[in-house]
Amino acid sequence: MEKEYCLGWHLVYDALKNYYYKFDETVRNAFNQFYDPIHFFAPDSLTVGIPLSIGACLSSGKYEVVMARHIYEQLVDFIHKEIPQVPEFELEVLTPVQYEIIERFETFTSNILSKYHQKAKKKNKQLGRFREAKKEEELAKKLVNSSNYIFVSIDIEAYEKDHSILLEIGWSIYDASTKKFMDQHYINDQYRHLVNGQFVEDQKEKFNYGTSVWCSLKQALIELKKDLEWAVKRDGGFVLVGHGLDSDLKYLAKQGFLWPSKHNVDTHNVEDSAKVAILNTDTIYGSSINDLHNPPSLGKTLALFNIETWNLHNAGNDAHYTLLLLLKLVSDSITI
Repeated sequence: MEKEYCLGWHLVYDALKNYYYKFDETVRNAFNQFYDPIHFFAPDSLTVGIPLSIGACLSSGKYEVVMARHIYEQLVDFIHKEIPQVPEFELEVLTPVQYEIIERFETFTSNILSKYHQKAKKKNKQLGRFREAKKEEELAKKLVNSSNYIFVSIDIEAYEKDHSILLEIGWSIYDASTKKFMDQHYINDQYRHLVNGQFVEDQKEKFNYGTSVWCSLKQALIELKKDLEWAVKRDGGFVLVGHGLDSDLKYLAKQGFLWPSKHNVDTHNVEDSAKVAILNTDTIYGSSINDLHNPPSLGKTLALFNIETWNLHNAGNDAHYTLLLLLKLVSDSITI
């Protein structure tokens, strides 16, 4: 893309305002009149149609509505013609910096200007998400390859017609120090009569990595807590893993699940628990391909890495496959 030395719209506006507001009320009113949208975009004004761009600053990566250096110079000249009674603003006060030009546009109305400010804001939000995803990817690589942690992947299957009803919970534990897996799968015996199948496959009785246990959800959560407490006792914490883990954490929160902490005080808030980190394989995959938009499902992501799957949508199997995906994404030495 084209690169150009520019100045941000807000930077120029703030600098000009600070300058002209040093003078008396007449000058301040004249400045406000100059920037009033009715005047600024009037058909016969000097400023209507001002050419601007959305640019990405090469030093910070931030997106802004910007103007080229010569447009900045013309704008300063135009405002001086409107307010000639005070010395002209000194151009050297502001220093243009290099931007990568994303999109050029001509600004004939305040709505057009507002639209592109919103576009830049949206791009900055996406940039923030992308930077956080890159940090998560790097953290995952560091944690997995250090071989010092216990990784716990959790998956919950809800009833397809009422997501407040939890039918299964499964978790898979990967001990990085021994490179061994331990898997658990529990089926809620309160809802034996409820079966998925209309919108999502029912695989609750097809656990690949051990024996499923029918019990109350309360008992299943007690068992999950025991395994987490074991990790805390041994290593001081655990790494939580999931593919779209937020929904599973919300399910647990609604059940009043108590997470073990480092200080022997249980907490409802996972952020206050003994977790070392929370890793989302969907985010890490998106980071690896530089695209966080609409991450593929667990099954589709596994297929992209040629990881064969059997009986997905069983909570225990999905938890295990999620850990396999994590290792495939970030491990330097493990072969899946």
